[in-house]
Amino acid sequence: MRDFLRLVLMLVVPLFLIFAVLGLALHLRGVLASCPPDCKEADLQEANLQGADFQGADLQMAHMSRANLKEANLQKANLFFAELQSARLEEADLRGAYLRGALLHRANLRGADLREADLSGARLLEADLSSADLRGANLMYADLTRAILRDTVLDENTQIDPKWRVIWDVVNRGGRGRDLSDANLRGAGLRGVDLSGANLRGADLRDADLSGADLTGADLWSAKLKGAILDDATRIDEKWRLVWQVVNQVTLGRDLAGTDLSGAYLREVYLREANLQGANLRQTILVEADLRRADLSGADLRGADLRGASLYQASLRGADLRGANLTGTELRSADLRQVVLDDATLISDKWRLVWELVNQGGAGRDLRQANLSWADLAGVDLSGADLQGAILRDANLEGTRLVETRLVDANLEYANLRQADLRGADLRGANLEHADLEGANLQGATMPDGTVHD
Repeated sequence: MRDFLRLVLMLVVPLFLIFAVLGLALHLRGVLASCPPDCKEADLQEANLQGADFQGADLQMAHMSRANLKEANLQKANLFFAELQSARLEEADLRGAYLRGALLHRANLRGADLREADLSGARLLEADLSSADLRGANLMYADLTRAILRDTVLDENTQIDPKWRVIWDVVNRGGRGRDLSDANLRGAGLRGVDLSGANLRGADLRDADLSGADLTGADLWSAKLKGAILDDATRIDEKWRLVWQVVNQVTLGRDLAGTDLSGAYLREVYLREANLQGANLRQTILVEADLRRADLSGADLRGADLRGASLYQASLRGADLRGANLTGTELRSADLRQVVLDDATLISDKWRLVWELVNQGGAGRDLRQANLSWADLAGVDLSGADLQGAILRDANLEGTRLVETRLVDANLEYANLRQADLRGADLRGANLEHADLEGANLQGATMPDGTVHD
């Protein structure tokens, strides 16, 4: 019986495998035989299809990434959402082809004939469209981020976002000395383009490719450079290369003392613990910038936009903030000594009061209910002031003169009162929980519980 089973297995199994292989081969033959014209969702990745005839073929959602379709005939082919990433399509005939939503990231379309083609919504990131013919083509909503548009042919019938038409014009006609102020050049492929002397004030150059471009003498005041690509061949004034570095390179404690960053667009920039002593930051955009613990002493910040920026524990000693906008700026524990403000400086009432106290003193002032939390008031003379109900939580009052100061019901929780002079102060009902009173002089002071300190 065992020998019989062995014989059956030896005869049946090979026959089964032969028929299975034949069945698969016939199936593949049928599939391949139908493509073209029916190539919907076909897997043609990395296939060598140079010169192939796909005219009118249905290639919807076909997988053709890295395929060689050089000189292929794709006239009126349906390539709806086809995957053509890094595909070779040099000199391919794509007249009237339907490429809506097609994925053409880094595709080589050099010299391709795309007349009357529908490329609306196509993703052409970093695609090479040099010398391609796009007359009458529809490129509305197409993503042309860093696409190469040199010698690309457009006409009045080419439907394309005005942004990309401007970029195409700059690439092919040059931008030397051109007025491109406030232009939207985000993601533009400007490799090797001459932009010397151009007016790029307020221009959006985020994610643009400026490799090898000439920006000598270009005005980049308030230009957005986040994500822009520069290389050693990019010619750009030293000031703006530094601005580009600051915007794109995250460095803790960067040394920028005495540098000229005036007019730079530094929104959300990371400058934590940076040394900006004496730096020129006039009219610089620093909205929501991280300047925590930065040293801005003596810096020129006239007209700077610091809305929402964090200047926690930053030193602004001697800085010029005339006309600056500090709306919503975090100034907790910031050093405001000798800071220059004027009526045009936009700053909250709380921090203008802190600035006044630090620079003009507060002896005898009526400061009832004042919010001075997190204020750096170290060494300030507040003797005889009325601070009843004032909020001084986390305030730095080290060495502060508080002689006979009225602090009834004041909140001094977590306040730093080291070496403070509190002689004769009235602290009835005050909250001193977690306050640091090391070395403080409390002689004759009335404590929170009503007792008088010896």
